[in-house]
Amino acid sequence: MQDNYREELTERFVVLAECLNGRIYSGRLDEWQGLDMTIPQIKTLVLLNSMGPLRMGSISTYLKGAPSATTAILDRLVERAMVERVSDPNDRRVVLCQLTDQGREAAEQFWKIGRERIQAAVKLLELEQLEIAVQAFEWIAQATEKLQREICESQSVG
Repeated sequence: MQDNYREELTERFVVLAECLNGRIYSGRLDEWQGLDMTIPQIKTLVLLNSMGPLRMGSISTYLKGAPSATTAILDRLVERAMVERVSDPNDRRVVLCQLTDQGREAAEQFWKIGRERIQAAVKLLELEQLEIAVQAFEWIAQATEKLQREICESQSVG
């Protein structure tokens, strides 16, 4: 019984998250095009912005792509001066990918696209509703960060 209720709540959450994401970003497709980047490139910038420097294998795992495809994505970002490859200070044989200042600006531009819509929607909430929403999003953010770290760590161990 409790498992069914959890599944139902999970499905409702997923549908609402997809709906929210679509409403925030779909109206701004022209701004997306203005970034002049592919979805995998944007995903890579967002990942590096949130996680910091990562090995190529961790990025490849996150993108769910072949290492060769990830190399091509990163090569393009390096050419555009958004990402740089650096030696791992703990093991100079290991190469890490990290954002440049220009890459951080591009990642910020990506988030800015939806920020104004979110702020406008939040103004429509009562204070108590906003407090509940903030707490819920903090829990989800913590869970997704933990999941993302576990994925990246499992890749770097293997």
